[in-house]
Amino acid sequence: MRVLFLNPPFHPRFSREQRSPAVTKSGTLYYPKWLATAAGVAIQNGHEVDLVDAPAAGFTLQHIIDRVEAKNIEAIVCDTSTPSILNDVSVMEALTAAKPSLHTMLVGRHVSALPAETLRMSPALQAVAMREYEYTVRDWLEAVACGADLSGVPGLAFRRSTGEIITNGQRAAIENLDELPFVSEVYKRFLHTPDYFYGHSLWPLVVFDTSRGCPYHCSFCVYPQTFSGHRMRFRSVANVADEFDYVAKEMPEIKTVMLEDDTFIVSKPRTLELANELIRRGNKLPFDANCRADVGADVEFLSVLHKAGARLFCVGFESGDVEVINGMHKNNDDRRDAKYHEEAHNFVRKCQDAGIMVHGCFMVGNLNETPASMEKTLSFAKKLRPDTAQFFPIMVYPGTQAYQDAKDRNYIQIEDWGAWLTKDGLHNSVVTLPNITHDQLVSFCDRARRSFYLAPSYLAYKVKQSLTDRRELQRNVKGFLTLTKYLVKGSEHQKTDETAPPQKTQGATA
Repeated sequence: MRVLFLNPPFHPRFSREQRSPAVTKSGTLYYPKWLATAAGVAIQNGHEVDLVDAPAAGFTLQHIIDRVEAKNIEAIVCDTSTPSILNDVSVMEALTAAKPSLHTMLVGRHVSALPAETLRMSPALQAVAMREYEYTVRDWLEAVACGADLSGVPGLAFRRSTGEIITNGQRAAIENLDELPFVSEVYKRFLHTPDYFYGHSLWPLVVFDTSRGCPYHCSFCVYPQTFSGHRMRFRSVANVADEFDYVAKEMPEIKTVMLEDDTFIVSKPRTLELANELIRRGNKLPFDANCRADVGADVEFLSVLHKAGARLFCVGFESGDVEVINGMHKNNDDRRDAKYHEEAHNFVRKCQDAGIMVHGCFMVGNLNETPASMEKTLSFAKKLRPDTAQFFPIMVYPGTQAYQDAKDRNYIQIEDWGAWLTKDGLHNSVVTLPNITHDQLVSFCDRARRSFYLAPSYLAYKVKQSLTDRRELQRNVKGFLTLTKYLVKGSEHQKTDETAPPQKTQGATA
């Protein structure tokens, strides 16, 4: 079939793929990694594939309509997210109005958590893929192409011609990740790599995984709970190293690789094996990765990773208050919470000693949060002294424990998926705690961001770093130019009636 894999138009540079979809203050824009991998699987199975990332390319809805007509597209696989779902459904309605014969499918974490509810939003939506969807999309395309009964496709929810909505059984997680195509090959074929930017990474970059799943159960973390699960599955070391080799040879413009594993250092022996293989092959590509602070890493271990190319770890420190850490189930063993902040300081220092930078992620608004605990978080961030930092208000998404906890306590009081964003597409928490409103959470993050980035000691550090490393100079200038306007004006998070999206079948009670 002729199939379009679509990251649909919305706010310019709206980053659907990230864990908290939004327009980012640093200019960060994630690759459509999952969508691109599914496109690669469809190519492997003989389909004529097109892949469009409209927010990255700046394409309008009319451009997509014209493209569907020009390429005679027969099926569309459309990515979506909680804060963009109203927009994305309207995009699908416009596309099917222009070409009624289109077969349509939505994919993503929101529809994975709420498949039947999503299909009820519009008759333009014919199918939804739940959780990891590469093989569900593959089997759906094959069934549609030959007119087979869709009830035989695991991981699929769909609408029969009678209007009845059917939810099939869950598809087993992909065990052999080496079967999947290199997603970097799909990027090279369809996307413009300079469009993508991570505020903490060298630019241009590519993004891929070395594993799927996460053994931890953080209440807010959306991917393990709605997509990849808590059981670890690893690509082979040789397969990962081969993709590094591919990027180095075929994408010479790339300055770094971001490893988007939920948690990179889960198995220290396997991580060390990968590092040694990259060293053996003479890898010259720096890489960044998501990591926890309590992995028990020592300087010797981290130094081997640095020699293999490790440049920066993105770490979810979350909160400076032990009670808040406990409430989000950050550790699988609550007895570890008391030592969590000590481990965090030790990890940052050991990374710095090994030559690896740290990007710190901080969040406010979880259970047990108070105005005093938020101030502890800001103080914690400043004492850690990471290379860069981000401050988020809690963003709860369907399918997560944090979302269910907030619903059960009546902390979500906005019946509108569109309210997950400000009028400009920035993060806008919908959680109101007993002693903190959602507006106060957003405002605190604006203040924390200014306090962290405009501290004289931090500015002096960044000037020195930029003068001594030309690669970091480019990143610092690009990120700072984007961030500056938000340091000055903040998020402007109050929505108005004129900018609120239309009310459809949505809301915190869906």
